[in-house]
Amino acid sequence: MAFYNRKKLELQEALAKLEAAENRVRELESDFRAVEQAMAVLVMTQDGIVESVNKGFLELLGYERDALIGQHHRVFCASDYARSEDYIRFWRELVTGNVKQGSFPAIHAAGHDVWLDALYSPVMGEQGVSKRVIALVSGIRNSATDFNN
Repeated sequence: MAFYNRKKLELQEALAKLEAAENRVRELESDFRAVEQAMAVLVMTQDGIVESVNKGFLELLGYERDALIGQHHRVFCASDYARSEDYIRFWRELVTGNVKQGSFPAIHAAGHDVWLDALYSPVMGEQGVSKRVIALVSGIRNSATDFNN
């Protein structure tokens, strides 16, 4: 009987931990939905491959979701910049955990140059290398002085 009671207690403790973990996941999902409502969001692999984009990002830059998923981040960049040492350094720093915030050059789906007011944040894994990069875009500028949102 003692064995049965101990196993029952262990099972109840495991179920309580599982329930707590499920609640935490729901909280984090709610938090992320709140961020997605307030910002244009782009989620990429550590190599810069687009995993997901929210509606705000698509509306801000005029792209279609299917045209972006699986594409490299350089699809948003002028070809000269995408081949530059600055761009390589940008990704190297993200992968090693450095957050990048500021105005970044990009190309709107219509083909014109814009500046994104954005924060690129690496999501770090256990080995100290980013697992993915999340870009939060607060606005778009057509030039240094023009701000559209």
